[in-house]
Amino acid sequence: MPISAAGIGSGLDVNTIINQLVSLEQQPIIALQKKEAGFQAQLSALGQLRGAVSSYQSAMAKLTSSSALEKYTATSADTAKFTATASSTATKGTYSIEVTNLAIAQKQGSNAFVDSDTTTVGNVGDTMTVTIGTGSFSVDVGAKTLTSIAAAINDASDNIGVTASVLQESGSSFRLILSSDATGTANDMTLAFADSVANPIADPFGMAEILASEDATFTVDGTYALTRSSNTVSDAVQGVTLNLLGEGIGSPVQLDVTTDTGDINSSVSGFVNAYNALQSTLSSLGSSTLSGDSTLRLLQSRVRSILNQPPSGLTGSYASLSEIGVTFEKDGILALSSSDLSTAVNADLKSVADLFANNDQGYAFRLDALMDNILEDDGLINAREDGISSSITRIQDGIKSMGYRLELVESRLRAQFTALDLLVADMTTTGNFLTQQLDVLSNLLPGKK
Repeated sequence: MPISAAGIGSGLDVNTIINQLVSLEQQPIIALQKKEAGFQAQLSALGQLRGAVSSYQSAMAKLTSSSALEKYTATSADTAKFTATASSTATKGTYSIEVTNLAIAQKQGSNAFVDSDTTTVGNVGDTMTVTIGTGSFSVDVGAKTLTSIAAAINDASDNIGVTASVLQESGSSFRLILSSDATGTANDMTLAFADSVANPIADPFGMAEILASEDATFTVDGTYALTRSSNTVSDAVQGVTLNLLGEGIGSPVQLDVTTDTGDINSSVSGFVNAYNALQSTLSSLGSSTLSGDSTLRLLQSRVRSILNQPPSGLTGSYASLSEIGVTFEKDGILALSSSDLSTAVNADLKSVADLFANNDQGYAFRLDALMDNILEDDGLINAREDGISSSITRIQDGIKSMGYRLELVESRLRAQFTALDLLVADMTTTGNFLTQQLDVLSNLLPGKK
């Protein structure tokens, strides 16, 4: 009968022997698995590095734009008279603003009609052309009610800035009202009427001015008298938009334009904190998973090189970070003196902004370009990740190949030990038979009973 279980014929612990032999054969696979685990850890570490670089770049976003850094605040001493906002083109200063007249839009009104939605005006085909400045548009007003005419004007696709409405004076007195959407005398409306064959006709509505337009007038510093068509004035004080709200003849109001130190201080502080966070991540990864990694060393070197190389060609008051309160500590991290930064911003905001955002030279501009280069699809991190991924793929292929060969080795060993079991079993059977025969012969010898 064949042997059904390894070791029965030989009496050996075959499974243990085979497992030990297979375990020895597995050592190269285990070594590859450990190597793969190391590469996987490096991929994870590079993901952390990517996140730290991305956070650093985000913290520099405001510092890469001069207009985002050069912020000013415009403050009115009496917001009932005017409010003000400042852009990056403003300059510090104090002004006296006296609003003598607010801009008003023209209105015209028609004769009174007995109703607004039954009685029609004019004849079929009549048109009204409205002109404001050099622009105009025409509307069919013939044989229509006041309500439908107002709707036609408001819905006209080429309406250049006129709003129509119907005013009810009493139960049987309705008027068509036309209002210029823009204030100032330059935006007065001129009306012309024509019949169906474009011949001029008399005004069927009897339109007349009911509110004359006016320009805004104000003085700056008690000396300069200015006139504008709008109450929103952006071309008087450099970089400042005035919103005129109330007249105050004889009551000038102070306008203060100051640098917005809070916002730039916050941006620079974020830049310093993000740099220190990046350095902390680089230090942690460099002392563990990415120890000796060339990508890490190159990134550290390039960032430090930019920070140690002042911009060239700047003409402002400042040429280095240390001059505005940003300095390196002994342990390599950055420190910020908020008071020194505020002093620098108040003294020369444009120079501070240029130090960071100047094209090609500003610290943040160069660092942002470096971060782009590192994070882009064919950048340093992606290239390193691609190399590691290729190594992992090769290792996994090797493990798979070795695993297949190991299965063959185990099958061969089991086959060999099975054959050994069968051979030993046969030999044992033969030996037992021979022993029995010898015993029989021995009993037949003389003197044996």
